[in-house]
Amino acid sequence: MKLTRKITFVSILLLFSVFSNGQYAVFFAIWIFIAMLLFAVRKLKRWQGFLLAFLVITVGYFIGFDVVPFLPLIVSIIISTIFGLLASLPYLIDSFFSKKRKSFLSTLIFPCSVVLIEYVYHLFNQYGTWGHFAYSQQTQNVLLQSISVFGMGYITFLITWFASVSNWVYEQRNDWRNVKKGALIYSIVLGLTFIYGGYRVQFQKPNSETIRIASISALDSLKVLVDIQGLNNKETENDVKVETRKNTSKLNQNLFDRSVKEAEAGAKIVFWAEGNSIILKEDEKELYEKASQVALKQNFYLGLGVAVIDPLNTKFLENKFVLFDNDGKKVIDYWKGISVPGAETSISNNKATGIQKIETEYGTIAGAICFDMDFPNYLKEAKGSDILLAPSNDWKEIDPIHTDMSKFRAIEQGFNFIRQTSLGLSIGTDYTGKVISEMDHFTDNDKVLITQLPTKGTKTIYSMIGDSFILFCLLLLILVIIVIRKKKAEKN
Repeated sequence: MKLTRKITFVSILLLFSVFSNGQYAVFFAIWIFIAMLLFAVRKLKRWQGFLLAFLVITVGYFIGFDVVPFLPLIVSIIISTIFGLLASLPYLIDSFFSKKRKSFLSTLIFPCSVVLIEYVYHLFNQYGTWGHFAYSQQTQNVLLQSISVFGMGYITFLITWFASVSNWVYEQRNDWRNVKKGALIYSIVLGLTFIYGGYRVQFQKPNSETIRIASISALDSLKVLVDIQGLNNKETENDVKVETRKNTSKLNQNLFDRSVKEAEAGAKIVFWAEGNSIILKEDEKELYEKASQVALKQNFYLGLGVAVIDPLNTKFLENKFVLFDNDGKKVIDYWKGISVPGAETSISNNKATGIQKIETEYGTIAGAICFDMDFPNYLKEAKGSDILLAPSNDWKEIDPIHTDMSKFRAIEQGFNFIRQTSLGLSIGTDYTGKVISEMDHFTDNDKVLITQLPTKGTKTIYSMIGDSFILFCLLLLILVIIVIRKKKAEKN
């Protein structure tokens, strides 16, 4: 019977692990999962608890983030293993304080450890913030407003502190007076967090005028595949170039025609999804000249998400976002800042332009491309923007996970933004993360998203203090350990 209960408990634990993050995430699952896992780890010997945490976290991560079909299985296993090892370390750290848990201060050791290790992991992780605990709460918009102050680490802190406090309440259940004080402290912090979030959503939401923005993805029937080997073969070069030009001309003309149509319908800004326009390097200047003429004639801002192909370069892809103002002037010439590791990195010729911002009659406009949005530290360059345009390109398995992640940057930095995503979910949100418009590539035939976007952003505390909360957690952890050890020494 005892064995049956253990098997049942571990099975439930694994189930909650799968639903705690990633493609199957349910917002409350991670709160329950971490509390249950901490409880189980504390019942075992140190090495057994660490092993349990490692196995359960690794399996859950592998299943929850099995969203890259072109990634070799061994690579997925290695990534999951690394994540599992690092995410298990806080449980190991917690085990060294098993005899010092009577004080409520001890509940801070576990969450501070999680926040610090998670921050370091994502700081150096080449996949950015994929897997961050905060993303599991993407449906809880009131709670998410706190990241405009402290960043994503604060959400992790609340979740893991809940686990620590829950276990502390259980362990101190015979000392009801002490329990009430501790539970009250956590409740006050969580309550203030929700009060701030509710206030921000209700009373600090954008009330500025809006601008009509049309964002466009290329039609699937016009997608172009470029034969790089054929272009580099003397025998086939001319024929392949002729065929490529014929296909790219048809593709690009369709994008221009649809852009003009949207401008005539009242759109003041029109832009295309990531790499949806394709052009040979030698024809790039001609494409921009045409874009300039179209923007000037129709009196609107035109943004090109363009893949420039330079077959003479081993890294033949230049992934750009080029914006022309209503005078036909090129005002943003942005190269994708961070390429996706693996297939994209190996073919991308990057130029460190940094995020560029321009002052317009519609506020300060900036641009970033797809994967760039997964890196909060990089997006700090967009600080002060009113509108951020994010041409993007995904695949079905990460629809809508990847788009949901991008909303966090808007809340952190205080800009209104649109993520136009071919092969994924396109959205427009205000700076509170409220979704204003959305369009799923796989169900929409027109591949056009129309958004009435606010023209005024806001200044957030996070944009000014950055990741100071992480430093606070480090200092808090050190202070708590010193105080607890001092109390222990005094008793002895």
